Amino acid sequence: MSKSKDDKGGFTLTFTQEQLLEIAPPSVAEKADLLPIIKYLTGQSLFRTLKSDKGLGWSVRPREAAKAIKALDKDEKMIYEIIEASHTAGIWIKQIKAKMGGLAQPLVTKFMKNLESQRLIKTVKSVKAPAQRVYMLYHLVPSEDVTGNSFFDAGDLDESFRDELLNLPPQYQRTHNFDPETDFTQLAHRAGVHHYPTAEDVHQFIISSDAIKATKSASLTVQEVQACLDVLIWDDKLEKLWNSDTGSWGYRTKRGVTFRQPGQAFDIEEQAEGTGLTQAPCGRCPVFDVCNQGGPINPQTCVYFDRWLHA
Repeated sequence: MSKSKDDKGGFTLTFTQEQLLEIAPPSVAEKADLLPIIKYLTGQSLFRTLKSDKGLGWSVRPREAAKAIKALDKDEKMIYEIIEASHTAGIWIKQIKAKMGGLAQPLVTKFMKNLESQRLIKTVKSVKAPAQRVYMLYHLVPSEDVTGNSFFDAGDLDESFRDELLNLPPQYQRTHNFDPETDFTQLAHRAGVHHYPTAEDVHQFIISSDAIKATKSASLTVQEVQACLDVLIWDDKLEKLWNSDTGSWGYRTKRGVTFRQPGQAFDIEEQAEGTGLTQAPCGRCPVFDVCNQGGPINPQTCVYFDRWLHA
């Protein structure tokens, strides 16, 4: 029992005879000594017998559940075992009724309500079919296929979290590589930059900041951040570059991308007509701060001046 409690899935470890012998006391040295113990624990509903290509195995049930299972009648126990076999994926009521084909549907419904009242099973809202309820064992944590990832809350898409998460990577890229005093329009990276933040860097930034709730920070994965970065690339807000120093992919903001700080509105004057100074190429040049004599970006090779003078 103590060995199964260490399993994060919740009593999901399966033990073979050999593994049971390894954790058994010295008095149980042979398989013949082990069989009466397995038989007793199975009879007490503490052990569940499983078959696989490798042979027989046994998983452990919680003591409280085992006590309640032992008191169930035959049909209730069958329904429990059908739901138990679905593990963290759960099973729909329609599938349960199909497997209990010889039993009247009103009785199936009645028995399931009884199992719910004893806290042996529970219903979970599925993101794949919100109108249908999924049944699983009460002590199990539903898989992401059922509840969705960090972008879902109680089976519903958390749109505010999704939108905020799509806004945070550009903010991080900007503050990581650019002058923090520049408020809105992004500048090109300075010459000589060879390393760009990776998905892991962005993930660490998000979970260590106060931008999202602690519960979301705890569940957010690098893969989910990577999915956001991919969306931002498709939206032409980020671009993907190879970090030759670390052999990994990094990301940087695209020139001209605007973003907002959390809770901050866009500057309505950003797109205004401006003055004579801002109408000249240098006034709104996206690379003004890195333009200098002798550098890769300089007045002598400026393409904007030529277009402006001949406009």
